[in-house]
Amino acid sequence: MEQHINSVHLGVKNHKCTLCDYQTARKHCLEDHMNSKHLGIKSHKCTICGFQTAAKSNLIHHINSKHLGQRNHKCSHCDYIAYAKSSLTKHINNVHLGIKNFKCNQCDYRAATKEKLKKHTKSVHLDLRNHKCNQCDYRAPTKQSLKLHTKTEHLDLKKYKCTHCDYKTNHKSTFIKHENNVHLKINNFICNDCDYQTYSRRYLTVHINSKHLGIKEHKCTLCDYQTNTKCALKAHINTKHLGIKKHKCNHCDYAAYNKNDVMIHLNSVHLNIKRFKCDYCDYQGSTKSLVTRHVKSVHFLIKDYKCNYCDYQGSRKSLLTRHVKVYIFL
Repeated sequence: MEQHINSVHLGVKNHKCTLCDYQTARKHCLEDHMNSKHLGIKSHKCTICGFQTAAKSNLIHHINSKHLGQRNHKCSHCDYIAYAKSSLTKHINNVHLGIKNFKCNQCDYRAATKEKLKKHTKSVHLDLRNHKCNQCDYRAPTKQSLKLHTKTEHLDLKKYKCTHCDYKTNHKSTFIKHENNVHLKINNFICNDCDYQTYSRRYLTVHINSKHLGIKEHKCTLCDYQTNTKCALKAHINTKHLGIKKHKCNHCDYAAYNKNDVMIHLNSVHLNIKRFKCDYCDYQGSTKSLVTRHVKSVHFLIKDYKCNYCDYQGSRKSLLTRHVKVYIFL
């Protein structure tokens, strides 16, 4: 009882790992940690699949949840069911309440669990991606991420399918976010300076930094492109400078670096699906950004891109670039 009170309620963890910052209230948990994380000893093996672990309790949890389907703790907000009550609590905090107590000390990323924060640090800041895909040049920070990549990209196994559109994913939490954001329009994070709304605190921070504060810390070394996310910079370099466009349209020769861009192209050009409507006229766009751009340029007459050679102003950078090329060759 005393050990339970100290570890659960008082947060007393007297047993500390000498090789990392892991702490625990139980000596045997520290031994399991040492064997699993640092020595690679996983003596408890599942006889049904290839799962291995250093702790017997983890093996029991694995068998009961994965193979016997014993999941007694049900979420009251969705159809998620967990074997352990702690897993249900993590799910509610992460998916429904948006509680992410573990903050990265190198960027504004926040995670619901310490393990997710460690994965973020390894993959984003330390760039430790030791697990390589044998079908493409993708590298993953964890074995689990590699398995998910293979299922998603090469086998196209996505068990969560949206009934309203053709969106598919392997992550249940991502699927719930998609439904809440796209179809139910549940956006709990609202910008105080404009009408932007999002389901993600991180997306709101990115929006504020980019649109209102003008903070774009990730800069391209090959041109003057700037962005506020590392993934956007990577997509820019691969697309614009390296010409990597691995996702192709089945109906024409259009190709893109991101699969989502191909889906947008398909819906807009070939299926003529334009879900976003202008509030001022009958214009419709395939993306919200297209409608926003239309409103700024047509109705508000906002043209942010100015020519250095004449008084021309354009609503898009591509229009300004085209104008400058014509102007130079006149």
